[in-house]
Amino acid sequence: MQSFRVPGRHGYAVEFSPYFPSRLACATSQYYGIAGCGTLIVLEQTELGISLFRSFDWNDGLFDVTWSENNEHILVTSSGDGSLQLWDTAKPEGPLQVFKEHTQEVNAT
Repeated sequence: MQSFRVPGRHGYAVEFSPYFPSRLACATSQYYGIAGCGTLIVLEQTELGISLFRSFDWNDGLFDVTWSENNEHILVTSSGDGSLQLWDTAKPEGPLQVFKEHTQEVNAT
């Protein structure tokens, strides 16, 4: 078993890519989601081990993540600030779009 640690972040949701079997995304938060920022981590399994493919920071904790059913590079995350973020793993900047409709944290429970 291998692990990948990101200092100061705690994982909330992990989703394997339906397009790339060796790639997975993890929604993370600081301080167990009580306060602080979040990071979307995209990892890749290679013959050398687990490596960071891409990461994106957000100003609040990220609680859930899912891959798009229509595009192999698109992910959606939900966060403590009540927003949903649309990310593109093919582009190092992000997010592509933010949807702010909720007044409290969003998750998929």
